[in-house]
Amino acid sequence: MKKGPVTQLKEEFEKVKAEAKVNFENYLRAVAEFENFRKRKEKEFEEFRCYANENLMIELIPILENFERALAHTNNDNNLNNLKTGLEIVYRQLKATLAKFGLNEFSCLGQEFDPKTCEAVGFVETDEKPANTVIEQINKGYSYQNKVIQPARVIIAKPKENQCQAVKPEATENKEVNSDKGV
Repeated sequence: MKKGPVTQLKEEFEKVKAEAKVNFENYLRAVAEFENFRKRKEKEFEEFRCYANENLMIELIPILENFERALAHTNNDNNLNNLKTGLEIVYRQLKATLAKFGLNEFSCLGQEFDPKTCEAVGFVETDEKPANTVIEQINKGYSYQNKVIQPARVIIAKPKENQCQAVKPEATENKEVNSDKGV
């Protein structure tokens, strides 16, 4: 028996309707899976954030214990050399551990002032060093993963102002006039 055009359209409509229902269910499933994925990643990130410094803490524990040992020696006897030796060991150990995790110290002493790595805390007038040269360092600078996280605090050389060579305004005007004549 031959189907009429209306019957064919109804059958096609039912077929498309069934496909649409399957597609909509797949869409809802995908949205739910994505939401679960997002929540799982948020939880993982939060856990990572909480434990990100765990390795650093594990590395710092022996240094803390060495500080305790060094301090314990001060109670037993007053030998400052033993205390100094102990503190030097702890200092080197702490520096090595921090460097292992990406912290590096730097010095700007003797270099030209760079505001990206230095913080000027003062100026000294001198003719012995070129202007804008770092002549004294108050604190070292530190970088973490090649990013400056604490600039070096420095004192910068500034040229001396010679009060003996005060130029009279008239002399300046004459030089300007002469320079116009090509002299």
